[in-house]
Amino acid sequence: MTRLLDRIDRPQDLHGLTEEQLQQVAQEVREHIIDTVGEIGGHFGANLGTCEIAVALHSLLDSPSDKILWDVGHQSYPHKILTGRRDQLGTIRKYDGMAPFCAIHESEHDIMGAGHASTSIGYGVGLREGMRIREANSDGAEKPGKVVAVIGDGAMTGGVAFEAAHQAGGMGTPLVVILNDNGMSISPNVGALSRYFQGVRLHPKLWHGRERVEDRLTDLPGVGGIVENVGPKLKGSMKLLNSHGELWESLDWAYVGVVDGHDVAALRTALRQAFKADRPVVVHVKTVKGKGFAPAEDGGLEGMEKWHAAKPGSIVRGAPAPKVAVDPDAPPKPPTYTQVFGERMIEEVRADRRVVGITAAMNTGTGL
Repeated sequence: MTRLLDRIDRPQDLHGLTEEQLQQVAQEVREHIIDTVGEIGGHFGANLGTCEIAVALHSLLDSPSDKILWDVGHQSYPHKILTGRRDQLGTIRKYDGMAPFCAIHESEHDIMGAGHASTSIGYGVGLREGMRIREANSDGAEKPGKVVAVIGDGAMTGGVAFEAAHQAGGMGTPLVVILNDNGMSISPNVGALSRYFQGVRLHPKLWHGRERVEDRLTDLPGVGGIVENVGPKLKGSMKLLNSHGELWESLDWAYVGVVDGHDVAALRTALRQAFKADRPVVVHVKTVKGKGFAPAEDGGLEGMEKWHAAKPGSIVRGAPAPKVAVDPDAPPKPPTYTQVFGERMIEEVRADRRVVGITAAMNTGTGL
């Protein structure tokens, strides 16, 4: 059976597809990653979580005139597949093959070459403000393209991301940030109101109107007293509803979310709203790291961490490869540097309780 994905040689090939077909393409991208990366090894879980995001973005944008920044870079495999590199995915990390992150020299669609940098928002602010200056200097002849930063899988832990968000809010830079939240978080508990506020928050006349709602309600004849009595509960409910976006709104960003990051139609609706705004917008997207691969998706935090990357040959026909029997007579393999370091650190801690270990986010990967 011919895949729809085999017809996608450039991002513009997505533009004529229905949302049902786009959802199918996203699933085919995911299966392509499972089959290919499972054989050659490489970053795995985060890429399975960004398939729908990449499809939704490229179905609405005109890359490379519109700029998409991926941060961290190792969640960009779906983007690579959709931008003419589908058949080269198996060359990642090989001599003269594709880079495991976005690489400017590799494709005109790779705008930023950083890996673990947290710099996409700042990079995006510079790009979008540069477009605005160019438009002004050309008397409006040079129309600016759209700039989107996809940030997640740990990249929001970098302080420079918040510095850039602060700057964008102060300047009113019309930048769109997709916050790819693949960790554990609380979702809004009132779905209809949540969907309503996605649109309301983007209305320029209502940026700062929320604080006036309670006052207006208490003035209504016949219901004012009721509102006063239930006010604390109502206010608490509203605060819970909006708690996801309070940080961003305090920085003068519009907030849209939480959006199902595996629903192409929902993503496209949220992105269309965001693109209409004349100020910075964050689209909070909830995804599952390892989506579509049961050991990662159903394994909780342990499964997500284990399948952050796949070892070569670790997946066969979409499932973990069977374990190979160990030859009892074979000489033991030497320990890795990480294992030696971790064991030595444990010895140090046992000898001196004042020793403190600081990890680079991953306890397992650093041996701590």
